[in-house]
Amino acid sequence: MARRPDLIPIDDLVDASRPIKALLRRFAYLLLIGVAVTLILIGKIETVLIERVRANFSDVVAPVLELLSEPVRLARTGAEHVVDLADLIEENERLTQENARLLQWRIFAKKLETENQSLKGLLRFEPGPKARFISARAIADVGGAFARAILLNVGESKGVRVGLPVMTGEGLVGRVVHVGARTSRVLLLTDINARTPVVIGDPPVRAILAGDNRDNPTLKFIDGDVVLEAGALIVTSGHGGVFPPGLPVGVIAGEVEGRILAQTFVDWRNLAYVRLVDFGPAEQPIDTLNQPPVRQPPTNVQP
Repeated sequence: MARRPDLIPIDDLVDASRPIKALLRRFAYLLLIGVAVTLILIGKIETVLIERVRANFSDVVAPVLELLSEPVRLARTGAEHVVDLADLIEENERLTQENARLLQWRIFAKKLETENQSLKGLLRFEPGPKARFISARAIADVGGAFARAILLNVGESKGVRVGLPVMTGEGLVGRVVHVGARTSRVLLLTDINARTPVVIGDPPVRAILAGDNRDNPTLKFIDGDVVLEAGALIVTSGHGGVFPPGLPVGVIAGEVEGRILAQTFVDWRNLAYVRLVDFGPAEQPIDTLNQPPVRQPPTNVQP
């Protein structure tokens, strides 16, 4: 009967491998450090080669990255389109409503135009000179005697003179009070020194629009015992020769603490470009422009 070879015990094998493992563990860190140093040296010495390898690697990886980023880009684009579509729907609804209102005003304006032409024919009305417009830019908010005033970049060289109305596309801003060669100063409707004769609503009710250095001026000296509704249109009356009649000013905002406030058409916080309107020489001198400005009373006076 054959004799089995002698087997080496497992414990002896484990004991024999321990020195090898310890040796590998001891030199593993040194090996890794050596490889890293070698790569650094190669990168410093063979810069062109490394850059070429890096460029080739980028060329290979770029299509993969682009393919992976495509779903993200499509999702982002889709989300943006959804938001844009919602905004377009909202804007379309708003424009549709605004267009309907403008069509109503167009019909009303056509009716008034026809009626106006008929009345002019009956009265043999001779229209006045055409208005001349001067475009300008507000270059500064100025103080001094007037708390609410702006400085424009046009002056006498452009035909500007004291008393010209200043407007935006929305409505009346104020009037020119000082003119230089290339600049002019405009007193705003909201200044405490500003007093503007106006008419309100239909039938027209005369009043004075008085500024108080706030965005909503006050209506004073209202003609007659009338009830003014919020939203009633306010235009210049032409009395006193300060402004021509019919310039749009704003609407009735409401009553606060016994004061009837006006909401002007002009956005005072975004007043950048204006137009000066020259209707020709005034029929009578504007004496109010030469009066000394009213000083605003101090607000910290104790009773």
